Amino acid sequence: MADAAASHGLIGERRARSLAGARRRSLVVRGLRFVLLAAMAAVAVNAGVQLVLNGLSAQPEAAFTPAGSNERIVNPRFTGRDQSGAPFTLTADAATRRSGGVAGLAELENPALDYAFIEADDSSRVLSRIGVFDEGEQTLQLRQEVRLATRSGYTFETEAALLRLREGRMEGDAPVSGTAPWGAVRARSFQVREEGGRIILSGDVRTRIYMDDPQEPQP
Repeated sequence: MADAAASHGLIGERRARSLAGARRRSLVVRGLRFVLLAAMAAVAVNAGVQLVLNGLSAQPEAAFTPAGSNERIVNPRFTGRDQSGAPFTLTADAATRRSGGVAGLAELENPALDYAFIEADDSSRVLSRIGVFDEGEQTLQLRQEVRLATRSGYTFETEAALLRLREGRMEGDAPVSGTAPWGAVRARSFQVREEGGRIILSGDVRTRIYMDDPQEPQP
């Protein structure tokens, strides 16, 4: 009887130790799960914070593009209308848009214009060697060997001129020379308004009126 009681007590003690060990392991597993969940939550929060910070820092960088990566278009074509509804078509051998530059600004090679008061024959279609077209302002800045001819019979040669296509006029502050239906002209600046119907010459204006063969004015 004593041996049986001792054996029963030993078994009970082993069970108690086994249950205690199982409880400790369960507590450890629960603790590990809690730590793992907390770590996963921390990682998720950190990832979210990094995404927000990266998004905020990327916003100003989106407008920055390396200066060397320019967009070049061969045989570009721009169309529009002036304030009176007259259409115009601007073409060129090539157009370059500079990254990081002013939006809507294109540098043109050998620009040509088909417009109401610009003579459109083949000899005068190319206006200059270089042009800068502002699509927003509808202006065309011409430089180097500028040659302009109006449908009213005037021709101009200069080194710089500005065409305001929206208003239907052009102007130049560089010395200009050319011909008119009645003779030849030379001045320091000029303006062509009212779609070629009004010509204004300014600064040391010199003219030569001829009856037969046109001649350039003498300095």
